[in-house]
Amino acid sequence: MGVISLVGKLVLVIVNMVLLLLSLVMIILGIIIVAGKDIYNDLLDKWQTKLETSVNDLGASVDTSDLSLSDFLVPVAYALIVIGIVTGALALLGCIGGCYTLKIVLIVYVIATAAIFLVQLIVCIAVYADKSTFDSTVKPYIKDTLDDYAGIEGNDANSLAWNALMNYEKCCGMDDYNDFTGLANWPPSTIGGNAVSGLVTPVICCVTKSTDYTCAKAPLSTSTNYYQTGCYDKLFDLILSNALVVTVIVLLLAAQFVLIFFTIWILCTMDNKIDII
Repeated sequence: MGVISLVGKLVLVIVNMVLLLLSLVMIILGIIIVAGKDIYNDLLDKWQTKLETSVNDLGASVDTSDLSLSDFLVPVAYALIVIGIVTGALALLGCIGGCYTLKIVLIVYVIATAAIFLVQLIVCIAVYADKSTFDSTVKPYIKDTLDDYAGIEGNDANSLAWNALMNYEKCCGMDDYNDFTGLANWPPSTIGGNAVSGLVTPVICCVTKSTDYTCAKAPLSTSTNYYQTGCYDKLFDLILSNALVVTVIVLLLAAQFVLIFFTIWILCTMDNKIDII
């Protein structure tokens, strides 16, 4: 076996071992998010602090101890678990095929890896070039979390999360303020114990937080409300446009390409015997 093939076998085994460990991390991370654990404490603390300050400025009070981003991140968590399982299975297959130079295993491995690589490449292009397909899958799920929204004093996890998101990201609703029309628990009849009526947007959508709710009652006639700025694009940028996330995706695609290349090289130069590294 030539030097390139030997290097290819070493790369195949080492990279797949790394991917196997990464797949375990992704599965554990996904399970933690689904279970509702706060693995994103730094971001959560920032949101919680800013929300408490804004709520106080609005003349209200709310217990933010139940604030969680789990509902927003559940689609991402399930994706992590599925990707982790698939990646782990393929990595194990690659390790076995690389260690023992089993031709049939390597053939199955390269076909499966190439197919997944192409799917991932297409999905990444679709998401980052034209995310409409991604939107149609994820957007309805996140929008459903607005159904129980109860305003600035809502203590349920969804209300807290939406208030924190809108306050921190300076947005209003999923697409815009119209998302709050017809909700069962909104608008509220009181804020901070004082009667309030005529709200067109949640008061958290106001640019300046104060006990004067004019900006929430007549947002279309002022420039002091984020009523036209949807949170979906902000959330998309927060998660999928994050530099770390983009870097990981690029590295994974690059690693898969290298694995495919070396596997094909080994298959083209190997004989039918079984070797052990």
